[in-house]
Amino acid sequence: MEKFLEQIGSAEESNENVAEVEKEAVRNLKDLGLDFGYLKNKLTLDIGAGAAEIAAVAKNKGIEVVSLDLNPGMWAAQGVKIPDVPYVRASAEAMPFPDKKFDLIISHAGPLSIVPSKKLIASIITEAKRVLKDGGELRFGPGNLNSEVFTTEELFSQEEMTLFTREQRIERIEQKSLEFLKSLDPRITQEKIDEPSGDLAKHFYRLKKAVDWIGK
Repeated sequence: MEKFLEQIGSAEESNENVAEVEKEAVRNLKDLGLDFGYLKNKLTLDIGAGAAEIAAVAKNKGIEVVSLDLNPGMWAAQGVKIPDVPYVRASAEAMPFPDKKFDLIISHAGPLSIVPSKKLIASIITEAKRVLKDGGELRFGPGNLNSEVFTTEELFSQEEMTLFTREQRIERIEQKSLEFLKSLDPRITQEKIDEPSGDLAKHFYRLKKAVDWIGK
């Protein structure tokens, strides 16, 4: 492993805990339209990895996943065990990796889904494209962007504010999320999840990095 990869080890898990971690990891990948077979032979970066469940399960399958999170200590403070996997303490807007490092970047309920700032989302996507290999891909979600990214006026007219149902509000946030993401890169697509894990996890976003990308 390269010198910027830290090892944040923990005690061994019980068989029951290992099974629960695998179930969670499989579910999280499925919400991004993925499975561990897809990750095979790809160097994968998990942004907003939290307790690194995906990397832990991948390691047992001989698959290389690097976890990145700004504050992994938060999980340990809550009594969550961090597995002995490559883990980087860093911001998603300034990742300590060289250009064209990863084949695949994933982010399940991570920064791209929760930050309340268009500027931050744009910075993370630009940074992700920088560290992706040509032809590599970014998948993030599930569900819409944080609604706080948009002003109320961007989302609804005064009449819509009064009349819209909860479902219509969610649909409007979905529409505006995709419009904004496509304004950052028109190649971003919204992909349906066949069996979503929750009511709001109906889709994820996917971006395949073109070979001609030049840092824009």
